[in-house]
Amino acid sequence: MRILGRVTLVLILFLMSFGLLIPAEKAMACSCRIPETAREAKEKASAAFTGTVRKIEKFKDDRKEMYNAVTLAVGESWKGVNEPEVVVYTSWSSCQFDFEEGKRYLLYPYEYKGRYEVYNCGRSGEIRSENISAAADLKELGAGTKFEAPPEPEKEKSEGTGKRIAWIGIPAAILLLAAGFGLWQRRSRKKRFIQ
Repeated sequence: MRILGRVTLVLILFLMSFGLLIPAEKAMACSCRIPETAREAKEKASAAFTGTVRKIEKFKDDRKEMYNAVTLAVGESWKGVNEPEVVVYTSWSSCQFDFEEGKRYLLYPYEYKGRYEVYNCGRSGEIRSENISAAADLKELGAGTKFEAPPEPEKEKSEGTGKRIAWIGIPAAILLLAAGFGLWQRRSRKKRFIQ
């Protein structure tokens, strides 16, 4: 019976540590009113444009809040953007807009402290066949000012967030397993002395 209890304890600790290796999704705590039409979104936003993500960098503002600074090659603009390349920011929060390098987006950013910010709260979204609302918005917006893409910058090697989470989760899992094994050994020794 003692062996079954020990095996169960080790198994539970192993399963608990395995959960640390899997990145958790953000909780959706954004509360906002989404504009009903593309025209309304364009009117309320500081800019309206399509862009392809060139690079994503980390940025800390004067209040030490973390942001992603996302550089986009502008494809078409309806408002606020007059250059072929623009940088938008998204805060590290539950309202963070998730960008991926190489993907194309329709964005309605707001200006804050002289920079464009976009949140996961509104009509901004990735342009792809499954995103029907982005296609409908593009149709409603009509033709905008088109830009030629600037030359591709040299790509820097960077580790993705998933790799960083794995490097944090693996040592944590090992520590939990070691702690469980240590507890098991300690219990085994105490029982030997008692008998």
